[in-house]
Amino acid sequence: MTEVPKNWKAPDADLIRRALSRVGDPQHRRVFYEKLDNPLWVDALDAEGVFDSPPELVMNGDGTAQSLGWPEGGYLIRMAPLAPVSVARILRRACTTTNPYVRELILRAVIDLPPEQAASFAKPVEQFLEEGTLSHAREVVDLANRLAQGEKRKAALRVLQAAFRPRPGGEETTGLGARRSVRTGLERYWFEERLPEAVAILDAIQGEKALTTLVAWLEAFMVASGEFVPDRPYDLSHIWRPSIGAHEQNQGTEELGDALVDAVRDRAIADVRGGRDSAQVAEVLERNSQPLSQRIALHMLAETAVDSAGSREVGVERLLRSDLQDGRHRHEYAAMARTLLPLMDPDQVAAWVAVFDAGPHLDDEKLTESAEHWRMEDETLEESKARYREVWRLKMLSAVGRESLPPPLQDELSSLEDRYGVMDHADFPSYSTSWVGPSSPVTEEGLASYDVPELIEYLRTWRPEKPEPWDPSKEGLGRALQSVVAKRSEQLSSSAILFEGLEPTYVRALFSGLSEALKTGESVTWEGVLQLGLAVANKDDNGAEVDGPMDEDTVWRFAQRSFAGLIEQGALAGPTGIPASLLDKAVDAVAPLISHPDPTAEHEERYGGSNMDPLTLSLNTTRPAAMRALIRLGMRVREYREEEGSTEVSPEVLAKVLRLVDSRLQPERDPSLAEAAALGEGLGRLIWLDRSWTDARLAILLSADPFGDVVGSSALTTYQPSRVLLEVLTPWARIALERVGRGEDVVSGWRRDRGPIEVLGDHLMMLRLWDAIPEDAELLTIFFEQAPIAARAKVLGHLGWLLGRSDDVPDEPLARAAAFVDSRIEAVRSGATDPRELVEFYWWARSGKFPAEWWVPRLEAAVVVPGFAARGMLGEVLEEAAADMPVAVARILEQLLIRGREEPFGRYDLIEHAPGILTAAYESAQPEAVTVADRVLDLLGRSGHLQVGELIAARRRR
Repeated sequence: MTEVPKNWKAPDADLIRRALSRVGDPQHRRVFYEKLDNPLWVDALDAEGVFDSPPELVMNGDGTAQSLGWPEGGYLIRMAPLAPVSVARILRRACTTTNPYVRELILRAVIDLPPEQAASFAKPVEQFLEEGTLSHAREVVDLANRLAQGEKRKAALRVLQAAFRPRPGGEETTGLGARRSVRTGLERYWFEERLPEAVAILDAIQGEKALTTLVAWLEAFMVASGEFVPDRPYDLSHIWRPSIGAHEQNQGTEELGDALVDAVRDRAIADVRGGRDSAQVAEVLERNSQPLSQRIALHMLAETAVDSAGSREVGVERLLRSDLQDGRHRHEYAAMARTLLPLMDPDQVAAWVAVFDAGPHLDDEKLTESAEHWRMEDETLEESKARYREVWRLKMLSAVGRESLPPPLQDELSSLEDRYGVMDHADFPSYSTSWVGPSSPVTEEGLASYDVPELIEYLRTWRPEKPEPWDPSKEGLGRALQSVVAKRSEQLSSSAILFEGLEPTYVRALFSGLSEALKTGESVTWEGVLQLGLAVANKDDNGAEVDGPMDEDTVWRFAQRSFAGLIEQGALAGPTGIPASLLDKAVDAVAPLISHPDPTAEHEERYGGSNMDPLTLSLNTTRPAAMRALIRLGMRVREYREEEGSTEVSPEVLAKVLRLVDSRLQPERDPSLAEAAALGEGLGRLIWLDRSWTDARLAILLSADPFGDVVGSSALTTYQPSRVLLEVLTPWARIALERVGRGEDVVSGWRRDRGPIEVLGDHLMMLRLWDAIPEDAELLTIFFEQAPIAARAKVLGHLGWLLGRSDDVPDEPLARAAAFVDSRIEAVRSGATDPRELVEFYWWARSGKFPAEWWVPRLEAAVVVPGFAARGMLGEVLEEAAADMPVAVARILEQLLIRGREEPFGRYDLIEHAPGILTAAYESAQPEAVTVADRVLDLLGRSGHLQVGELIAARRRR
């Protein structure tokens, strides 16, 4: 018992009543009991009934339960070592509560009681753990340890049993179906974290019996989980725990089971190494006949056999047991055999060989059943039985390992391997391995060593031998080929025509490898590539869905799409790209793909919509990829045409490009939204290629429907703000704003965190910032009249965010940005617009681009807007501004704290900087600043943040 300080005085009844009359408010109660340190108040408060009614669970209207706090309990925790008898008396009455919060307070207080008082709480704590209300209380083990140290062994064991003994938890549904769940008194994380400490406590209070307790816990887990049923002769532990020792095959899928296996294993080995009889330890492990426990015994014997004669003796006995040679025990049995066989005398080895020769240890009925199951075509049953026996012997000998076997069995292993092949991982009944595929039948280096004719012949003739996904496949060979092409692009592109007639997988690999080469500046010889591409583009492909494993291309569209990608890259590649003299041929080669069936309407319905936005879908389908390549070719033609003195490209080539694009617009427009996204991505290029041609088709391109929305929104998200682009998009944008004003949706071509209307606003704001449009521009005005309030707020906030991320913004754009914000604030003040436009103004205060005398009064106008939240952005800048503008900053802090109760992170940020802000208010000596600071300090104190006042006092003393 901790000694009570002599300067404490017992309160009289009048003081108690006066104190209690002033602490009715929950916040005042918390403050009062947090500051109360006098243990002599415990009995006096108890006499007034203060501790008689700890709060119970409160059921909410939605069926959820709410745990209310108990400030009085926090006081009892601190008083437990100072007034243990009184605190224990009070807490015993409180143990009837169902409130998890109060139960945890009881536990924390009991830990600080002397063992004599704490032991009486073992039964209530056991009940709390059984009911699951202390599952996250890691302190349970601390209580058991305190009881053990105080010689309260039965109480300590009771607590540990309740915390760690597994029990059924009902059924739970997983991705593999229903399974029986297991629960313990502690949540799984704390179970694993604190089990080693629990084992140490068991050792202290039980000695050798600690292993018996741990084995019982593991047995209980196996039964509760359904992994072992007492009346059946097998379990499935070798699946989730393939190795008793640490091994990469142990996947950790059974956290509780794995932790208990480790604990039992380590305890058993420690007992033997500590001098305990090996036979006795093995008997404890094997008492329940569960294969898992038997495997732990085998592992223990293998680990200790070298240094323990007793383990060698018991281990030899186990080696001669035929039932332990089955698949369930094989990993640990083989490990024990590897250790013991070299240490055994000839008679013992001969006895083991005799047991082995009698295997497999199945009755004739089981052997016949197994042989029938594995019987091969044209094989008699007796032949199948003979083969089954030989394969079993191969598994056993391979599992033990050649080095440990006697010479005759070493020879037999070699003979069996010659007949059936080397058996890897034979000591595991099943072995899981990761696979990164697909794999190639020849390495990239080997493929690179072939000359071109050898390479073509190999690609033409090689065929996969096995159907398993991890075996070499055409897709794996294609990927190796792609890497080789990227490094030998000039040589293989000059021989591209030789790839005609090869399978689509290898043709695709050629085109993809050449694209990679262009990106790194490597050369490509284009004549043969375009000839091959034209042949590939004309291959039939109906666009139908392809299902099943893709270990090779069974259709041509993937090679065709790869070719379109190569043409696009060739149009961008500069000196190594498509030469001027071949641009006409390149257009002709891509032309067949402009009307490719992929994507079909069914494909877009399946993969588009909420699954994949149109622009992303356009990157993964053929017809849009061809459109993208065609428009890029048009750009390349225009660039060549504009080079001084260039006459290599006929103007007819550009006209051909535009005719091909037009063929997808009229007389009947392609309905694909993926195609619309490709056109939107190319809209700026089409404007540059031929503005009048593009203007004449705007009604088709930018229609007031999903197709036009995708074209317009894709253009907005892929191009920088431009006055020309805005001129082209204005008719569509005007109608789109009218539609959203009516509550209609605008389809987004590229789904990002900002929708089409917000991106339109971003373009307008940037153009205004750079004075490309006037403040009263028609579309800008319409936007702030008709766009949704949330969109307007995001656009204003986003501009502030961009300014904060930008360096060296000139004064003129900053002045225009500030003026525009002022115009919106004035619109709010006059009632001309919704105040919620300002809810993201915190980005402007945070940007660092404007003086405090500008943003502080505007922020003060914004913080009173419904929905405004600091989001953790304002504490630092407010503290920096507080010295110059103490009144306004203090008022802002007050409003943010009042409104930010539901924003924990933002509130934390404000409270962190509140001492600096309020110190500036107090030191300003301005009466209004001091008044506001007092209100804020009181607000924080009522919320329990008493340290703020102390921090302010410390700052003012400095």
